Amino acid sequence: MPNGPTVVVDGKTCQLHYFTGKVLSSTKQKETQIHSRSYGTQANSQVHVGSTTVDHHEFFLADSAGKESAFKMVDFDFPCREGNTLSVVWAVPEGQQSGPYIEVRNHNTGERHLIEAKRIATWFRKPMWMIWGIAVGAAIVLVFISGWLALLAFFAPFIYFHFRARSAAKALLVSSELRQLDSQLEQVKPVAA
Repeated sequence: MPNGPTVVVDGKTCQLHYFTGKVLSSTKQKETQIHSRSYGTQANSQVHVGSTTVDHHEFFLADSAGKESAFKMVDFDFPCREGNTLSVVWAVPEGQQSGPYIEVRNHNTGERHLIEAKRIATWFRKPMWMIWGIAVGAAIVLVFISGWLALLAFFAPFIYFHFRARSAAKALLVSSELRQLDSQLEQVKPVAA
């Protein structure tokens, strides 16, 4: 797989990779997950039922040399059909073997599809042990000053690192390195179907 540029986001180095090829096959499936929650007393209980739909998209691409690659994406929906030429871009964080898909470009339709930042924010989250350590440590220190301040200090790291991960994901999606790679991929001509 060709390497694109290297991006540094929130102190984490990511290598952009891409693959361009003709769609050999494409299948989509939807999965509905049903969940329920009950609460209240035995005499007065309430049940809340909800569902979540998850999109699964699997497709195979063959590049100009005939090398095939399979791609499986979850909750990243875009239109394509057999014979279309696609470019798939993903980011691999330093020290890891894989990373999230971030862009798909359909060269036949001219459409560019970016993943939502919230879908890849987990790749930029700090380890939970670190967040818990900061939260508990801050709460212990501040409990002697004020109970409310300790409570605030306990929850603040979780909120801060959640928004920091989301910001890092957004920064990746608008980075100059991704724009540079995207302008390079924009020049790809579709393979005749």
